[in-house]
Amino acid sequence: MKKYSVAFVTSIAAFIFALDTTMMNVAITNLAQDLHTTIQHIQFAIALYALVIAAFMLLGAKLGKLYGTKRIFLIGAILYGIGTLTAALSLNVSMLTLGWSVIEGVGSAFMMPCAVALIMTAYTGKKRAIAFAIFTCVSIGAVAIGPIVGGAFTTYLSWRWAFGTEFFLVLLILAYSSVLIEQKDPQKARLDLGGALLSVLGFGCVAFGVITSNTYGWWQARNPCIICGVEIAPFGLSIAPLLIFAGAISLILFVLWERRQERKGNEPLMPTSLLKNGSYMAATIVTLIQLLCLAAILFTVPFFMQLILQKNAMQTGLIIMPLTLSMMVTMLLTPRIATKVSVKHITLVGLFICIIGLVLMANSFSVEMSTTALIPGFIIFGIGIGLALAQLQNLALSSVAVAHTDEAAGLFNSLRNLGSSFGTAIVGTLLISFFLSGLVLGINQNMVFPEADKGPLATTVTQTIQQMQRANLEKRVTPLIGNIPNQEVLELKHIIADAIGFSMRICYYTLAAIMFVGFMFSFFLSKQKIVPSIEQSAGVPIAPQSTQTK
Repeated sequence: MKKYSVAFVTSIAAFIFALDTTMMNVAITNLAQDLHTTIQHIQFAIALYALVIAAFMLLGAKLGKLYGTKRIFLIGAILYGIGTLTAALSLNVSMLTLGWSVIEGVGSAFMMPCAVALIMTAYTGKKRAIAFAIFTCVSIGAVAIGPIVGGAFTTYLSWRWAFGTEFFLVLLILAYSSVLIEQKDPQKARLDLGGALLSVLGFGCVAFGVITSNTYGWWQARNPCIICGVEIAPFGLSIAPLLIFAGAISLILFVLWERRQERKGNEPLMPTSLLKNGSYMAATIVTLIQLLCLAAILFTVPFFMQLILQKNAMQTGLIIMPLTLSMMVTMLLTPRIATKVSVKHITLVGLFICIIGLVLMANSFSVEMSTTALIPGFIIFGIGIGLALAQLQNLALSSVAVAHTDEAAGLFNSLRNLGSSFGTAIVGTLLISFFLSGLVLGINQNMVFPEADKGPLATTVTQTIQQMQRANLEKRVTPLIGNIPNQEVLELKHIIADAIGFSMRICYYTLAAIMFVGFMFSFFLSKQKIVPSIEQSAGVPIAPQSTQTK
């Protein structure tokens, strides 16, 4: 076991990182109730976690290359430990967001790019294949069991113990850190601070604009943004499009800055040649779209199960298991298929299967549905995304020069995490907006409720739903609805059922349309077949030294 100690330590990092991406989605009800907040704030925290990783991943990869992968890996682990302990002890949603979304996010962005480099340094040949197999299986397995782990802690102990367990795993990483081998760029190049600032600002503003759109509106200001007592809503516009526009400008300036750095002979944060590499960019965009859809599912299904079907976190985790398990099994089998069939064709088939799965799921949601109704859609989608996602990063990195592998991996992972952030933000916003507007419209158009009761009733219902407290809905609504509460409560249940069914169908047909866009982008992928190198045969999705044939 000693000879695989580096794989053991880096796999712990992969485990907690992958676990964190799925663990807390099943605890949204408990988080909202325990921290006395709304579903929008929990949605914001989940999306912000992915956003921070996206914003800092490129920087983390570069820091590891310049200052040492072991050093940056351990700094990331320490930050992650501080963040997860802060989250475990959270007194309110702001403290949770700071610990989980911000500090943990930065720690993850520093750890993960360095983990692969540490394995590449420590092993060669067959030992490297085994080390990468351990790393990959642990990572995929954590995604699969994340809903169960989160559900078990939340249902039988507390969601705080889920973060506490991660803290003890970080201590384990630090305890065994002496086995890691240092690696850094011998050229002593300086960090491109201007590029780092512009990239963080650009990725951050774009994703933050999308996240805040549910609160402030996509165009017209639904609510003014107040900073230090100053309202920000120029010409009645929401701050969300302003942030997205500022982020887009920052990213354009980032590209121009990197070109300038290259012309001056300085070390850029990201080689601009990556943006001109058609196969690399196609693989990156397709991956972003897939992660967007997956993150959306992992947010909307717990929302529906816990709010509408009144399932607890453990039950929600078990319901999601067919999706994560089918995805895990398929991802482990796909590398062998990729030695015989091009990744492009595997991806096209996988995305087509994903679309079928999304359509099946869209037609499965109803308040009378059984807990097994989603299983066919989950399994089909899991198989599809397992096929389409498993080897895309391998294909992307096989398309770039070996000298730019670190930067290419950093940009790839920045954009895939941006996709996760967009999935939670955009589809979560779509779901909640259609659901709440459907409730208000249904109440206002209903002939059973007295006119005088409709306004207070709509306000009470929307606030209760936002706080994920449907179990208390009837108790809070009954005093408002006159002398015939039974009839009006029954009518209200029908309105809720119609609103959630309509909003879920809209969301999943939207996801199917987004996945179709990814399907079209897949035609721009390279037709190259990945040679079954040692790392690829082990199922490694990122193999910087892989080769290819035409």
